[in-house]
Amino acid sequence: MKTLNIFKISRVANCHLFIKQVAVVSIALCFFACGDQVINTEKSISDSNSEFKLTLTVSDEIVRLDDSIKLTAIVERKVHIDSIDGYVSMKIILDAVGGTIDGHGFSSASNITVTMDDATESKFQALAFFLPKYSYNSSKEEYYSFMEKGHVSATFDGISVSIPINMVEPR
Repeated sequence: MKTLNIFKISRVANCHLFIKQVAVVSIALCFFACGDQVINTEKSISDSNSEFKLTLTVSDEIVRLDDSIKLTAIVERKVHIDSIDGYVSMKIILDAVGGTIDGHGFSSASNITVTMDDATESKFQALAFFLPKYSYNSSKEEYYSFMEKGHVSATFDGISVSIPINMVEPR
């Protein structure tokens, strides 16, 4: 079967036209791909009482044993300080099962002092990292004595939130 060249274009011109079309399509795909947002693996959970809101956020629900994930705990005041009835400890506790909390800007994850303005919607943020606990046998190059599923939690003024963390062996 023979193809007819109805536009009387030479083979070289056809080849150049094809290359130009491929280049235009490739550039268009690059522009569309650049507009995509990065996959957001962040997960948050919140709870509140009549005076405060507590939010715990993890950068990812999955952590390799030789890595860490970022934790952020935010306390938000829902009412002015004058509207608070009773005593509030103003301490936040971060805790973990299956790993440890490495704090940024505080020395003890179980005794973080919360300081914020007296106004409504004032916020306090604590930044930390979750580090999985494990043992490693270098001669066999294997990980052992680790939990496959752990948890990170935050507690403030009777509000508690927790997020499960899946721990996987590095490749």
